[in-house]
Amino acid sequence: MPDYSETELRNIASVNRMFEAPRDFDRATLFADDAVWWNGLPMVGRGGRTEHKGIDEIRAILRGSGGQGGARTAETGVDPYDKATFRFEDVVVLADGDWAMRQHTMHSTTIGGQAYTNVYCFVYRFNDEGLIQYLTEHWNTWHAERVLFGNYHVEPAHPGT
Repeated sequence: MPDYSETELRNIASVNRMFEAPRDFDRATLFADDAVWWNGLPMVGRGGRTEHKGIDEIRAILRGSGGQGGARTAETGVDPYDKATFRFEDVVVLADGDWAMRQHTMHSTTIGGQAYTNVYCFVYRFNDEGLIQYLTEHWNTWHAERVLFGNYHVEPAHPGT
C-alpha cells in the first residue's frame, strides 16, 4: 500500500463509505452543498444532462437509481437496480492529494428481476473540508442503457379492432 497522507486516507475513507456504509447512511453528507456529479449517461438524474449541480440534484441521484425513486415504470422504460442486491468485487482505490479514484465491478439485480453487472470508475475531487466537490462517474453506458433504461412495454397490435 502506498504511503498516503492524512488527507488522502480521509478521502479514501469517504470514497469507500459511499459504497460500503449501511443503507440508511445519508450519502449526501459526503458532498459539498455546491458539488457537481458528472455522469456520461444523460438518463441519470433529471433533464437529459450529464452534469448535476448542487446537493438537491445529487440527492435525487442518490435517492433512486437513475433519479426514478427506485420504481420500475412502463412510461419511462426504467428498470433500476435494487440497491439491496449490490455486491462489489475487483475494488481498486487510489488517492493523490485532493483526488481519489475507485473502480469496481458491481453485481446486482434490477427491480424487474434482471441480472445486472457493470464496471464503474468514480473520480473524486475533494474540497479543503474533506467533502466531495466534483465527481465523475464512468461506466459502460451502452450496457446500462440496454439493461436499466430500455424496458418500454411494447403495445401489441390490435388489427381486428
